[in-house]
Amino acid sequence: MRGEWVYNENFWTKETCENIIELALKIPPENSTIGFDGKEVNNEFRKSKIRWIKPDNPDFYQVFSSYWSFVLGVNKEWFGLNINSLPYLQFTEYDESYKGEYKSHQDVFWINSSNSHRKISTIIQLSDDSTYAGGNLVLENCSENPPYDKVRKQGTILAFPSFIYHKLTPVTKGKRYSLVGWFEGPKFT
Repeated sequence: MRGEWVYNENFWTKETCENIIELALKIPPENSTIGFDGKEVNNEFRKSKIRWIKPDNPDFYQVFSSYWSFVLGVNKEWFGLNINSLPYLQFTEYDESYKGEYKSHQDVFWINSSNSHRKISTIIQLSDDSTYAGGNLVLENCSENPPYDKVRKQGTILAFPSFIYHKLTPVTKGKRYSLVGWFEGPKFT
């Protein structure tokens, strides 16, 4: 693994981000959950609304395609992990009205009944960063964090190994929208 994280500014244009927000908001929202089975709601730990996007949704074919292209390249150059699946994307909304946040966590469910683990986590910033305050993504126990001013920019994608602990600080003004994907592969051994 060459690095702890990698990002690409202007991965998507403002227009693409706003189009994704518009399309995703048509999907019924759910309360966010924690845990492998996705059944536990814990509003002390995670406060957000989510919408699931599946690869067979025709409105998002290009989204999945561009995600794969980016991650295959950075995985080859940076991480070298065995990945073979992107089962869904999560459109996430953090709102000031409920002080949206996600406390420190990692994205790998080490003990699970499947034959795979999440290996690469990706987050695309969909909101214009001038429309909200707070909501900073913090990678923990890394030699350094990605520059906040860069990863907050609309259209920026950030990728990091799913076992890195991270958190999102509370949103104190406005709404923050992002698109999250977890690339999976055979279980770590």
